[in-house]
Amino acid sequence: MPPALTGTELLKRLWDRLLQAWREIAGRISFWTVVGAAAVLSTIYYFVFAEPLYDSQTMVSVQNKSSIATGASSVLGGVLGTSAGGTQTEQVYQYIISMDMLKALDKEFHLRGLYASSQRNPFWRLWWPARDDSFLAFYQDMIAIEPDTTNSIITIDVLDYDARRSQAIAQKIVAQSQQFLNHQTAIMQTATMKFAQNELQNAVKAVQAAKLPYEQQVAEIRLSSAQQALATAVGLANQQQMFIVPIAVPALPTDATHPEKLLDISGIIVITAISYAVGFLMWANVRDHRKG
Repeated sequence: MPPALTGTELLKRLWDRLLQAWREIAGRISFWTVVGAAAVLSTIYYFVFAEPLYDSQTMVSVQNKSSIATGASSVLGGVLGTSAGGTQTEQVYQYIISMDMLKALDKEFHLRGLYASSQRNPFWRLWWPARDDSFLAFYQDMIAIEPDTTNSIITIDVLDYDARRSQAIAQKIVAQSQQFLNHQTAIMQTATMKFAQNELQNAVKAVQAAKLPYEQQVAEIRLSSAQQALATAVGLANQQQMFIVPIAVPALPTDATHPEKLLDISGIIVITAISYAVGFLMWANVRDHRKG
């Protein structure tokens, strides 16, 4: 009776058999076998499982109102506004891809149920709808946002299974972004005015409390400065008003643009071919090194 194998010896034999099986399989797998399999599998996926997606695109400009305008060109600038800074553009971008935006969209379009529906592509579906992080990640995959902080322009692409719903979601995103800017503007204006008003109140109290002529003079100077600061704060608060100007309104797509089946299949075939070639060269190099 042969002696019992130790655990280490058993694992070594198992590993040797796995390597032997892999060598036999690898010896029968040719370049055309791998590339052909990739072509067949990707074709089945794109023509059987993949759903057509419609893309509604819109472009908006984030601007702020300028209240210090003189002359004809300045009047026009005061009406149309000036481009907001990169910070404001980045804030709008972050809001569009946030859970706050998604909650507003889900309330109107029921996206959670739509993305998790059993009618959806099993390879492109929201499998854990109860998890907010999964829901948000799927939503972010269904939109493409390109912020240009230099020109304060944001390009928004919304993908959906229905053309009209894609357009409606894009319109809702623009409207919600404007509400977000209104809220941000209100916060900044309140903070700006509150500081100036507090300073004015303190200056008035200083005038009332002054007893000596010197104290009265200093308090009146402070009051005059506080009044000027309040007037400046009013103008500054007006300048802080931000708004969104549509450059291109959300379009109603007429044809599904995603996925680009033939282009995607071709890309998969090329990547597979390159990966096989690289892997074959690396394996040949390792094999030759062992023989040497």
